[in-house]
Amino acid sequence: MPRTNDWNDWYLFSCVAQLGSFSRAAERLQLPKSTVSTALTRLEQKLGSRLLERSTRRLRLTEAGFHLLEEISPLFARLEDVADHLQGLAEAPLSGTLRIAAPYEFASLHLSPVLCDIMQAHPDLHIEVDVISNQTDPLSSGHDLSFVMTSHPLPDSSLLGKRLYTLQQGLFAAPSLLASRGRPQHPSELQGWPLLGAASALPWRLLHADGTEFTLQQGLHLQTANAGLRLQAAIAGRGVCLVSRNFAAAALAAGQLQSILGDWTLPPLKTYALVPNRSLHPTKTRLLLDGLERHFAATERQAVHTGSR
Repeated sequence: MPRTNDWNDWYLFSCVAQLGSFSRAAERLQLPKSTVSTALTRLEQKLGSRLLERSTRRLRLTEAGFHLLEEISPLFARLEDVADHLQGLAEAPLSGTLRIAAPYEFASLHLSPVLCDIMQAHPDLHIEVDVISNQTDPLSSGHDLSFVMTSHPLPDSSLLGKRLYTLQQGLFAAPSLLASRGRPQHPSELQGWPLLGAASALPWRLLHADGTEFTLQQGLHLQTANAGLRLQAAIAGRGVCLVSRNFAAAALAAGQLQSILGDWTLPPLKTYALVPNRSLHPTKTRLLLDGLERHFAATERQAVHTGSR
């Protein structure tokens, strides 16, 4: 009798190991959790080795499981990429699910218009967006790609970091706050002011046009990675907020906020798309990245046009 393998069991093991959860793997694959668990047990019996140590709190790969995952996950990833690439060549409307992780500021300001266009062109493509505050590894979290906004270099990893755009940051305050405290002329005058920012941006480092540097060493009155929350608190007069100039543009135009310390600049935010480092990227991933490149190119052209008036 010929020897055969049920590769579905191997694929289910790869999904569980990468996602670190039977429940998450079952949800992603749209299978009952019992089906996933049974497949893993069947594979372990076939191989004669325990692949996962199970506990009520978490799963842990055994040595055999770790080596097996190293060997098979690139193979399944390659198969998925080839299948998706062929689907894309057919130019048919996409289906399935596009899973994205992104910071609030990036999702609301840049991701939303591109996703709306994709949803219109591909109505059968389901899109899931998780709002995050920290860098997320799409391989371990189950996302197709994730986005990160940082003023620091990216750490070394197996991911491919594609830089999309650079956002200039600024300091903003409500007219009422400036009326009560006065308009600061130097960053040192912000000592004792309520500051609204993200922990990842501390301390605030500012550079003057003449090359002078100043570091503001002070705690935050409101500490949150949610740029929308920082902005609303600033509009309410609760402090000076650090956000990108693009994100504050509407509030500035409406007179709700004013820019301060205009002769000083802060480190720019670099926006990266993090994707698994593969030779082929799924069509749905390329579709999103291409849409974002067009969006940022249009944003850049608009900024140049506005500045030339």
